[in-house]
Amino acid sequence: MTTLIVTEKPKVAERIAKTLGNPERFSREGVSYYKVGDVFVVPAVGHLYGLKERNPGQWKYPVFDVEWTANYLVDKGAAYTKAYVENIERLAGKCDTFINSCDYDVEGEVIGFNVIRFACKADPFKENVRRMKYSTLTEESILKAYQNQEPINKGMADAGLARHFLDWFWGINLSRALSIATRRAGRYVTLSIGRVQGPTLKILAARELSIKAFKSEKYWQVELLLIKDRKQFSALHEKDKFKDKTEAERVKNACGKTAVVVKTEKKRFNQAPPTPFDLTTLQTEAYKHLNIDPRRTMEIAQDLYINALISYPRTSSQQLPPELNLRGIMEKLSSNSEYGELCKSLLETKLKPNNGKKTDPAHPAIHPTGERAANLEGQHKKLYDLIVRRFMATFGLDAVRQTMTVVFDNNGERFISSGTTTVEKGWHVYYGPYAKFEEVELPEMNKGDVIDVTDILLHEKETQPPKRYTPASIIKEMEKRNIGTKSTRSQIVDILFRRTYVTGKTLEVTPLGLSVVKTLDKYCPEVLSDKLTRKFEEEMEGIQGGKMSMEKVVEDGRNTLGKILDEFKQNELKIGESLGSSAVTAIRHRESLGKCLKCDGNLVMRESRYGGSFVGCSSYPKCTFIISMPKTKVRRVGNCTHCDYATFAYGDKGWKFCVNPECPTKNKTAKTVESV
Repeated sequence: MTTLIVTEKPKVAERIAKTLGNPERFSREGVSYYKVGDVFVVPAVGHLYGLKERNPGQWKYPVFDVEWTANYLVDKGAAYTKAYVENIERLAGKCDTFINSCDYDVEGEVIGFNVIRFACKADPFKENVRRMKYSTLTEESILKAYQNQEPINKGMADAGLARHFLDWFWGINLSRALSIATRRAGRYVTLSIGRVQGPTLKILAARELSIKAFKSEKYWQVELLLIKDRKQFSALHEKDKFKDKTEAERVKNACGKTAVVVKTEKKRFNQAPPTPFDLTTLQTEAYKHLNIDPRRTMEIAQDLYINALISYPRTSSQQLPPELNLRGIMEKLSSNSEYGELCKSLLETKLKPNNGKKTDPAHPAIHPTGERAANLEGQHKKLYDLIVRRFMATFGLDAVRQTMTVVFDNNGERFISSGTTTVEKGWHVYYGPYAKFEEVELPEMNKGDVIDVTDILLHEKETQPPKRYTPASIIKEMEKRNIGTKSTRSQIVDILFRRTYVTGKTLEVTPLGLSVVKTLDKYCPEVLSDKLTRKFEEEMEGIQGGKMSMEKVVEDGRNTLGKILDEFKQNELKIGESLGSSAVTAIRHRESLGKCLKCDGNLVMRESRYGGSFVGCSSYPKCTFIISMPKTKVRRVGNCTHCDYATFAYGDKGWKFCVNPECPTKNKTAKTVESV
């Protein structure tokens, strides 16, 4: 009996093959696969199959007649996947049993499920089709998964299939509807919206509108600068904010050169260790401490997982169960000089983690495996350090902090000063540089003490509008509202950037994004409904749990969308007219990298005939001004804060540069070249 093991990525195939024995390596059309005895291990490369319109013809909507097909047949960008499909098809003909060894989550289940039924031409629910389940790619986990194979998880597969159907229905039909509407209004632009994109964009737009509507108000604060035992500190008037400047000036003028302590209070409180990382918390902490955006965090974490350094990152669990052999992981980590002493001190305790409430039926919280992490650099090294230190911190003792509050009297006016310090570091020791807490220590004072006042300040300030979401905080908000999945939320944010609906490090909604929300909210608000999206998310969870059928959920989604599109069609021209001008302006802005430095044209990205890309003028061949770009792959990440030209990033460390060679930052990465 010959077995075919299907993995999600080439590196995983190699790792599994080497764990099972001494594999023979073969290559066909650039795709490597392995043979260990009577077992073939072959990689996919993500999704090899997707949905397409069964009878494509006239560009119209609604379209619900779809079928599964190999991605390379419908997407030029997926042409490279043809070799993977043909490799699996050829090997499947030699095999009797099939094992889905893709990542154990909804998407991994669908990837393997489709490969087995289409490329292997096997029934996924027959006895000769099995499932390997693992949360890490260590030898121990792989062998355990191989020795304890299970049937295909039908609930998980059906939930994934349902999500693909609903996302295709929503994305293709609504995007076509928007584009057709703008064309009816005489604007030939392509717009898009999706089942999760819409509600997410509305959340961002609501915040943007509240910022635009915000009217700041002036207020004043009176501050005392004090000194005791050579320690300088300050105190604010107990009223804090004065709306009347005259009253604030009266208070300031009434104050003298000394203040009397009328009350002191010290309070100690315990600060529990952090909970283990789920994906969302990892993304928010990486953004906060390392300035790595959520999409990039997901990419790096996936790399660390594939190299067996951390557990599977796409998890919603905040729990580390005892069966993980936590002591064994800590012992392995103790051999690392950077963490050795910290791990040894934890090994002297009972090693009980401060588990959170969130769980995941498939995977535990993100944790290091203890495998030796050699040659990590840049962002990979930083993220790995964050994960290791978070893991250690969850086992630490409570930190103890103390807040001291002092009330002063200055000629009948009361002022308050407070400061908080760490008394016992506890888990802070293990979290290291990521345990950032403000330390404000006041000098010792007792009731009746007379304190010298060195200055009396009157501050004029303004109330501030609400803060915009960051890529990390919007993901947290999406999770709170249960829209999208832990695996796709960062992708949704990335799509909103690519569609020119949002811009900036803090997510500013563009005029086009606001126009899309305003228009859809007026004519078909359900497209933007987080309630409707949440309903389908809950139903897909029901499919996974065996409480609902895939067919019913998909049919319900189709009927709901059909009604939305009927309403859309009735208002198609009005929608197109409402979106038209802002769409054209946004598309031009999206394509432009800034004004040409030699003429009135715009700089745009162009492909070189010799491969690679460069920046040239939109007025070519009239204007031949060009700017060379790094030979490595670059990605646009925003606009320069100094000159407003496009900024790009490249490389593992995410090096950023402004495309403008005359930028005040005097960037040297882009070099101006003028053709002759």
